[in-house]
Amino acid sequence: MIKIISTGNEEVDRQLGGGLPIPSLILIEGDHGSGKSVVTAQFMHGLLKDNMKILLISENSIKEYINKMKTIQYDFALHFLNNRLSILPLHVYGVKWSKEQSKFLLPVIGRYISVNSSRFDVIVIDSFSLLTMYASNESILDFLSRCKHMVSNNKTLIITIHNRSLMDDIATRVRSASDCYIRLKSVNVAGRDVKSMEIVKLVGAQSKVTSQFAFEIDPSFGIKIVPIAMANA
Repeated sequence: MIKIISTGNEEVDRQLGGGLPIPSLILIEGDHGSGKSVVTAQFMHGLLKDNMKILLISENSIKEYINKMKTIQYDFALHFLNNRLSILPLHVYGVKWSKEQSKFLLPVIGRYISVNSSRFDVIVIDSFSLLTMYASNESILDFLSRCKHMVSNNKTLIITIHNRSLMDDIATRVRSASDCYIRLKSVNVAGRDVKSMEIVKLVGAQSKVTSQFAFEIDPSFGIKIVPIAMANA
């Protein structure tokens, strides 16, 4: 049964037709700097407020991630200390990954998630592109199957990915398998830099979903919606 969880931001909830439907596989795609990590943090903020336990697989170290999110008003330190947020850094200082070693990273992470999924309600991967850089198509599809299996067992997965980081046919299959597919862009409107969010697909929304809107990242507020007329100017 699908449940709607607030993101913790009323404006974002409104654009999503009420909030995040869970359990679901949520895919957030965009170029570097388009706001993928910030949108993901907003979703995590709402899920943690709803007492869910999260495993975050991150490109950053634990300290780097927590400090980075604090600068835009997402303070995850207490959740981390209370073991409601676990962070698994993909970068290990002092270790250099060869291409041959890197191709095994996605299968290893996939098995780790499967073995530990009972400990968490939500698994977040920010970003999937690092895991798939040298992965075979077979391992990507196997990972996708694991994700769908976990969703069927009442788990939610949030995955961010860079544009054009997958072969077209694999990217199409990943997007098609997602329950929620969000596409982000950095745009300039009348000399003002904003982010654009397009909700391509959202299964289970409570009400009509706004297909596209613009937002800014406000250091004192987090995500701030910009009137759509500005985005279309």
